Amino acid sequence: MIKSILSFLLIPFSWVYGLVTGLRNLLYDKSLFSSYHPDIPVIVVGNMIAGGTGKTPVVVWIARSLADKYRVAILSRGYGRHTKGFQLLDHHSTPETVGDEPMEQQFLLPHMLIAVDENRKHGIQMLTSGKYGKIDLILMDDGFQHRQVTPGFCLILDDYNRPMHHERLLPAGLLREPLRGLKRANLIVTTKKKIYYDGSQLDTNNILLVTGIANAQPLCDEIVKTARVCRHLKFPDHHRYTPAEAADIREQYDILRRECAAVENTAPPILLTTGKDYVKLNRLSELADIPMHRIPFGPPVDPDEKQDILNKIHQYVEQTYPNR
Repeated sequence: MIKSILSFLLIPFSWVYGLVTGLRNLLYDKSLFSSYHPDIPVIVVGNMIAGGTGKTPVVVWIARSLADKYRVAILSRGYGRHTKGFQLLDHHSTPETVGDEPMEQQFLLPHMLIAVDENRKHGIQMLTSGKYGKIDLILMDDGFQHRQVTPGFCLILDDYNRPMHHERLLPAGLLREPLRGLKRANLIVTTKKKIYYDGSQLDTNNILLVTGIANAQPLCDEIVKTARVCRHLKFPDHHRYTPAEAADIREQYDILRRECAAVENTAPPILLTTGKDYVKLNRLSELADIPMHRIPFGPPVDPDEKQDILNKIHQYVEQTYPNR
């Protein structure tokens, strides 16, 4: 109720925000503001709302599909990091220096070139400078609203559970820009119609679930179909876990472990978490000896649509590299 009232009170500010972002887009559309056109294919995976729509797993999925024929680099802002400017991920990188989602990408794609830069134009220029070898194409994780760069292909993701057409503009809602901006998109895909969770590799059904994502409920609803979520500790999206919070997670796990031990033939619990939380939690000394598993997820798109999405992306890239 309070959230609804606050959203209503913020509507006048959303009108102002809509006018400003609409004018900004118009100036870019009319070429009154300059935009950088990269010399190589650039594919943006973005969204229209603030919050998770599944961009990171979709970027990983597309990168794997293209990597057989092309040398792919991934570029993102590096949301939540403590550093500024261009950073290329390596074995010294941490969530604090590059952000949690790039760290998750590095975990899943250890041999791929991954970089962060809040200035995407500068990031693209650095990646294509020749310093890192020849790059065939760049995948931008987010950046649809970053109009200083004109990508060759824009894939927009729309969360089935929070459709963009039902949202108000910021700050009353989550919409980043007026929906007429969708005319810049080449493809719009609805994500999270169904979350496909496979917990068959786990040796227990007793789970302490820890999530720091935008909307954890659909994920939890899917997990409980095949496992017993004994406790669910929810944190904000991109949360940076403190030692005190790690100690609390440890305490919750120990309580659950004792409860399981008191029941005959009951397997000990595990800590189950998302990919971007895993790269932060597994570094905490307080949780070092807890059996921790990342949730195995592929791209949150309809299986019947996957091949069509990849075909459109490959077709765009092949227009630049027809003989590859």
